[in-house]
Amino acid sequence: MKGTDHSDELAGKKLTLTDKIYQDIKDDISSKAFQPGEKLNIKELARKYQVSDTPVKQALQRLAEEKLVVNTPNKGMSVRALTPHELQDIFDMRLMMDTFFIKDIVTTLNYNQALRQQLLDCLEAQRKFVETDDSNHKPDEFFELDMDFHTLYLAASGNQKAVDVFRDLQPFTYASGTYVSQPHYRDCECVDEHQAILDAALASDLDALVTAVTTHLNNSRKALQLIFKVNQMVYHE
Repeated sequence: MKGTDHSDELAGKKLTLTDKIYQDIKDDISSKAFQPGEKLNIKELARKYQVSDTPVKQALQRLAEEKLVVNTPNKGMSVRALTPHELQDIFDMRLMMDTFFIKDIVTTLNYNQALRQQLLDCLEAQRKFVETDDSNHKPDEFFELDMDFHTLYLAASGNQKAVDVFRDLQPFTYASGTYVSQPHYRDCECVDEHQAILDAALASDLDALVTAVTTHLNNSRKALQLIFKVNQMVYHE
């Protein structure tokens, strides 16, 4: 069975067979072994990973909850596909949220030492990760670190709905194959841009924070739009 290179324990918890199949399918999505829009047949996946149907069904359900696959009535499961319009909408929403709450975010980070330290630790983890050049080989791990940073940033707004919206939006870019195709140098740029965001927030410089957030999201938008176009060309060859 594929996936034996994964650790049997994650954060001290022994992995189940469903956990392993979930990670195997997720890895195949990130590596584009499964293309955006491709149908995921339970029995075929069970044969591929040499397991019964049950862990495959459970793994697909988890991936559907994470928005990485879509369960369409009468059609079954498929890898989530992303359109250029959806990609544009995602960044418009993120820019709106990240700049709308800046006063609340700055205020929170001024007095909430624990949250401030979490952001600093997350940024340090990102920097160490890209310095090892692992982001090219483990895009899902860098994706999680990136998610953590932006989740903590929005959590400082005190608006849980904004955090929920962000968490619902971000997996779209992962599932589409755009985020995981991001080159290593762009990951390094993202870390520097995150640093600029945090520096401005901790300095209570609202203008600099708006500039840093806008620069980061627009740069990410442009990078992913280019990757998306290239991927679409490859998919249709």
